[in-house]
Amino acid sequence: MNKGHIRHYFLRLFFPIFLLSIFIIALQLLFIYASNKHAMNTWPKYAAGEYVKRIKEELSTYDNPTPDRMINTILECADDRISGLIFRDAKGLFQIIYGTLPNGDKVKNSINDPSMINSQLMVNSIANLDISSMREINTDIDLYEFNVDRQADGTFIFYVNEEVASIEQKYTVPLEVQARDIAASVVIKSNGEVKGYYDILVMTARKYGPTRYILDTSALVIVTFLPIAVIVSLLISYVISKRNEKSIKQIQTSLKKLSNNEFDVEIGSQKSMELQSISDSIVELGNNLRRHQDSRKEWIRSISHDLNTPLTSLNMLLDASIDGIFPINADLLKQMKKECDVLTSRISAIKYYAFLLSPDCKANKEEVGSFDFVDSVISQFKDSKKVDVHLDNNSPLVLDTNLASRALCEVLNNAIQSGSDQIDLYVSDSIITIKNKGKLPDPLPDFFEPWARGDLSRHEGGSGLGLPITGQIMNLHGGKATISQEGEYVVVTLSFK
Repeated sequence: MNKGHIRHYFLRLFFPIFLLSIFIIALQLLFIYASNKHAMNTWPKYAAGEYVKRIKEELSTYDNPTPDRMINTILECADDRISGLIFRDAKGLFQIIYGTLPNGDKVKNSINDPSMINSQLMVNSIANLDISSMREINTDIDLYEFNVDRQADGTFIFYVNEEVASIEQKYTVPLEVQARDIAASVVIKSNGEVKGYYDILVMTARKYGPTRYILDTSALVIVTFLPIAVIVSLLISYVISKRNEKSIKQIQTSLKKLSNNEFDVEIGSQKSMELQSISDSIVELGNNLRRHQDSRKEWIRSISHDLNTPLTSLNMLLDASIDGIFPINADLLKQMKKECDVLTSRISAIKYYAFLLSPDCKANKEEVGSFDFVDSVISQFKDSKKVDVHLDNNSPLVLDTNLASRALCEVLNNAIQSGSDQIDLYVSDSIITIKNKGKLPDPLPDFFEPWARGDLSRHEGGSGLGLPITGQIMNLHGGKATISQEGEYVVVTLSFK
């Protein structure tokens, strides 16, 4: 692996890790944005509710909460979360604004001296109020109710109506005041009579110190984390690439050996499960390729011998007849015809197997009765009485009749030529099973490969391609052919599922 490959591998590792980090950051940003948005929307209402609660708790400690005491408490309980208060008279008309707007801006006619606000909600100097600087707004907010009632003995009692109304109200306010600036309103009553109103202005979350610190810190964390994510991604990618560099070189070298027909490959233990799995697969591939290569060479030698045997016999008979050793008669011609038939049969089997491997060969499946199919195959054999058929019912089989007949014929031919006196054939649920007494070699070769040479027909004058033909036909059907030893029986299974 050269430096260019290592750099490419590093980049392939870096970008997914980096993109994953960016994705996580984006999710965090989305979460923080949604949380902040929710907090900003609920913050004014929450702060106004807490403010009203403090006023109630403070006034409940007084034995005689007079109207002036109530106004002072309203002003005193306004902490740094409350930016200002808008006071209106009994008719709801604007009188004065105490403090600032939620964004910290001051309004014309605003005051910061609490002594200028009295229990009558009147300002010492409110004359010449510029009506042109006012406007009407509508907003749907919480409306609290304060009651300060005079008793018969001249004292006062204070209580709050616990039912908070959320209604749409019309306000006359300075032009600088927006509908969203008003967090809540309070109506002040005395003995059931409305005496005035005051509207609560809450500092925005961006202006209020503690919340501003939280928001700024969150933004700072995200901004800081971005370069950290890049650095961490680079480090992780570098470590992984260096860690896997040796393994990748071993895998690359092994694959080059396989491409050069060098099948004895060894790859050391790997640090990751994935690379270990790949290494094991490469070693297994090398072993399989070596085994197939050896088997293929053996098959070439064997098939050459099988083709050469009848050809040699035929050639000897011809030479002997030419030399006058054998007279040319009917017996000689029959013997020569027999050798020609053997040669033709073996060549035909090779051609047929090659046809099965071609892309033009397809299995044209159709539904046939299992009894009719098996009977048509068995009837082709002289020793058909040796085959004992077991059918649960005449269940249908979905197969290519011509191809499947050839596959079953090859299996039965092997079983008959093995010398078995009894062959059992079972058909059940699209599976055909053939059992006969016999002994398979150990270790078990791959009978369904043409170079395995485990086919008994080779030793009995056959082509040695019977079971490979069967295996390929089952592959064309999308099924499977298997062979196994079960006690003293050889069992071949043809599954058309």
